[in-house]
Amino acid sequence: MVGPVVGELVVWEAGRLAFERLQERLQRRAATAARLAGQWPAHFVAFDALRPAGQDTTAWPYQGRRAAWETLFTERRLAAPWTLRPSTTDPDTVTEWLTWTAVGLKGLLFKRHDSPYQPSVRVAEVQGA
Repeated sequence: MVGPVVGELVVWEAGRLAFERLQERLQRRAATAARLAGQWPAHFVAFDALRPAGQDTTAWPYQGRRAAWETLFTERRLAAPWTLRPSTTDPDTVTEWLTWTAVGLKGLLFKRHDSPYQPSVRVAEVQGA
């Protein structure tokens, strides 16, 4: 059992995120929704797992939650449309990711490896931390 998972649905169109395609799918019924789902398949990008295997991990440091999530993906052989959010500690990779606005990326998520899950904290609240 996998409890609450933090993530989002995304749709890709021509190599970029297309939120409007997801909205179109959500506003349709039955056959039209099924047709659009085939045309614009959604992917779930998982950011964090809060209860993998039913165990509360919210007090665990991010590094431990990430390891548990990677294990779950490996054990269950999860692949598209299930996606584990990319993660890195390499400054050059982060610099490259900051240029991805052309594909519709709205921002990056920064987490300390030793931080517990903080559901209400946003980047603006932790700047300078």
